[in-house]
Amino acid sequence: MADQEGKVSGPVSVGMSYSGVKAIGVPFISQVVRDYPAVQLALTESLSGVALPTLMAAEVDMALIYNPPNDPMFDSVPVLEEPLVCVGRPEIIGDTDEPIRFEEVLGMPIILLRQGISARAILDDTVLLKKIESRAVLQMNSVQAIAGSLVAGLGCVIGTKLFMQDELDRGTITARAIIEPELSRTLHLTRLASRPPTYASEAIRDLLLSHAREAVHSGVWDAQIVERC
Repeated sequence: MADQEGKVSGPVSVGMSYSGVKAIGVPFISQVVRDYPAVQLALTESLSGVALPTLMAAEVDMALIYNPPNDPMFDSVPVLEEPLVCVGRPEIIGDTDEPIRFEEVLGMPIILLRQGISARAILDDTVLLKKIESRAVLQMNSVQAIAGSLVAGLGCVIGTKLFMQDELDRGTITARAIIEPELSRTLHLTRLASRPPTYASEAIRDLLLSHAREAVHSGVWDAQIVERC
């Protein structure tokens, strides 16, 4: 809603994955506080596969979701496409930055981020996804547990650089691009089509899109912008 002076105001709830919070969380929140002080922002951080059920339960007004279903119940705008890489200790994935074939990755001890009903958040190709799931030696829904397991040399992860950026920066683990085929996932800004937008939710939506695209342009988010027709 907007008050009589035209200021954007009212409650808005946003769901965002762990990676999204790392990339744009603080700048996004800071701008909301600065530019829209009358908006009551509620930010929910979750693993990427949990964002969709949260949206379906109407616990948030909008969410940044990977590979949402193509369903008329959702109003989705593609934002960016992230390449997936193989992340782990050099003794697990090889002491090189050369690309690695997908079939080679399947022969390694894979640690899988457990997604429940939203496994598409990992990868949209269900055939390749089932191959990954069948080879996983560990399934976890904890970022800290996955990071600790990678550092301990218990396996490798198929994911994005941003997801494990802290450990990559420390040099405790490394990343290799995956080829034959290349893997990626697409981030959408998604809302329930049945939920009418408000002035406040539209302003926050535009702000989210702006920050996500700026993070790509600045190199903070290793991804490509999805251009809308």
